[in-house]
Amino acid sequence: MAEKKLKEKTGLKFDLKNVLKEPPLLISLLILTLMFIVFTIYPFAKVLSIPDKAEWIRVFTEKEFLSYFGNTMFSSLLSTTSAIIIGFIYAYAMNYTDIPGKKFFRVIALVPIMAPSVITGLAFIMLFGRRGFITFHLLHLRVDLYGWIGLWIVQTIAFFPLAYMTISGVLKSISPNLELAAQNLGARGFTLFRTVTLKLATPGVLSAFLLVAINSFADFGNPKLVAGNYRVLATEAYAQVTGNWDMGVAAVLSVMLVIPTLVVFLLQKYHLDRKSFVTVTGKPVAGLKRDAVSPIVKWILFAICSIMAFIIILIFAVIIGYAVTKNFGINNNFTLYNIKQGILNSDSIKNSWILAIVTAVITTVLGLVIAFVVSRKKFPGKGVMDFLAMLPVSLPGTFIGLALILAFNKPPLSLTGTGAIIVIGMCLRQLPVGYRNAISGFKQIDKSIEEASTNLGANSIVTFRRVVIPMLKNAFSTSFVYNFMKSMNTLSTVIFLVSPQWLLASVEILNLSDHGFYGVASATALGMISTILFTFGIVKLILGNKINIFEL
Repeated sequence: MAEKKLKEKTGLKFDLKNVLKEPPLLISLLILTLMFIVFTIYPFAKVLSIPDKAEWIRVFTEKEFLSYFGNTMFSSLLSTTSAIIIGFIYAYAMNYTDIPGKKFFRVIALVPIMAPSVITGLAFIMLFGRRGFITFHLLHLRVDLYGWIGLWIVQTIAFFPLAYMTISGVLKSISPNLELAAQNLGARGFTLFRTVTLKLATPGVLSAFLLVAINSFADFGNPKLVAGNYRVLATEAYAQVTGNWDMGVAAVLSVMLVIPTLVVFLLQKYHLDRKSFVTVTGKPVAGLKRDAVSPIVKWILFAICSIMAFIIILIFAVIIGYAVTKNFGINNNFTLYNIKQGILNSDSIKNSWILAIVTAVITTVLGLVIAFVVSRKKFPGKGVMDFLAMLPVSLPGTFIGLALILAFNKPPLSLTGTGAIIVIGMCLRQLPVGYRNAISGFKQIDKSIEEASTNLGANSIVTFRRVVIPMLKNAFSTSFVYNFMKSMNTLSTVIFLVSPQWLLASVEILNLSDHGFYGVASATALGMISTILFTFGIVKLILGNKINIFEL
């Protein structure tokens, strides 16, 4: 009898009774369910329903479209591999050596994350294009680096900071006592690195590989600028919409792009689930320090970090150069014309800031609410809600944007051309970040604290407002800052959603660059980065030591 009662209390019937007994929870679940149906399930189903049978067969059988898929796989995996190698070397230098200037190297590696990835492609064209400052004006070379080679270089530079951030976090968590124990047993140099450090870091390396791969697959701006005739799925789907208005083929191409990213997401989730027991060593033990690498290795690592830092500085230096001169490299006379046109006479930066702030608030609060009900409450469909909250991280931005356009271009929800549809797209893209951060925060809070509040008569809403939120201030502020930054510089998600009234800075930079207006594009990029840094400064003044911008 006791066993039967226990099963009943932990079953579907018991969970449903608990929900019905708590009206605030029931209302919250109904609102969240409706939100996921309208803004996630319906748009994605719409994409699948638009193409007819002939269009599905055409895209999956014609050599032309299959070549786009092959190009996407090849360039993305190549860029991901090189970005991971550089990111690992950089992270290893930051965590395992005492090279000079470590604080500078840490900061400079994260600066590109504050700008849209298309900035790297823009700088590449201005430096190494057919009439680039270095190749043409300094070296007098007539080279053509457009195509897969240029795309490989640009995506490697654009995404290596993401690899560095992910791998560095894993290397920090490796306890020095394991490596010291291996040294006491005779392991030294490369043997120690190969048999201990690399094996302990493998889950993090694989996670970084998969995370960078997702971003490479979904990258739109850099292929648009530097790929030339080397066509990939993201840009081809855009061309089908804007050039041919062939929504069916564009939808199938977007679905084709989802296939590798979804596989990558599932593999990433698998390895992240395994990480907790593969890297079983825990956090570094106080008082223990790793032996420094040999002087030769130390200075090799210093040289590599210096090269990457120089490339990043060069990228932003050329952006500044083009922004404040009439024609950098040809006519270096100082001018404010580009800044006036790109910042003062344009609403794109203001639009980006407004919509990014709104998106950051919504995704941070919504992520916290979903995390609260998923991690703390029992209700039917909990696993489905968890899956839907994390699903957008595996979907390319172009797929999300196209899905929203197809779903909300007619009454009763005609949102095309409005700021609302842009916010919805950015919220879908950033929701997994806010949700995942909140889940991590809840894992650090004992459930008994909330249970005590409930025992004292507080319902879910009161407990959430007075107990949960104050304990999650740090996770809340971190999510807000990160979501704001990524919403400011997003491109692929909003490329289908912008309108003349709601033109965003990242899209304007791409458009200006594509038409050769490098000076104004550079000024817009500079204004965009300055806006992000200014906002971060305000957040830092408000939150003080509660948040470290450069450790997000």
